[in-house]
Amino acid sequence: MSENELNLLDRFASKYKIDCVPSEGKYDFWDFTYEWDDRKFYCEMKQRSFTLDYAKEKYPEGLILEMHKYERILRKTKNENRAQGLYINFFSCDSVLVYNLNKTKIKTWTWRTMPESSVYGRRNYVYKYITFLDYSKGKILYI
Repeated sequence: MSENELNLLDRFASKYKIDCVPSEGKYDFWDFTYEWDDRKFYCEMKQRSFTLDYAKEKYPEGLILEMHKYERILRKTKNENRAQGLYINFFSCDSVLVYNLNKTKIKTWTWRTMPESSVYGRRNYVYKYITFLDYSKGKILYI
């Protein structure tokens, strides 16, 4: 995780009084975990460089979720008692949009040509199997 992501994670953990543990394994398919109310949460984290309002205006179809991330987190949570998978999007306005992947119904997946990495400056494009998550299906929190 980058220093910016760790700072966001610290703010999130402090605000909601949870103990977030960043993933250390090179082959882990989640960014961090935390435990709350006898449940374990495996979390995929996205840091967005724009506000939530801008996202809704610019990307009305919703936020992108890649199939391989969804599938791997769900595989982990379905095989572990009382575990849940979360897709947590941090926006520059200090809004956080959280999707519980175990409860989110996804009807359509599509192949799209997209940048291989979200690291700026890289121009390699690959096919990715994605869906768009409706903003109204997530829960808005603030940090």
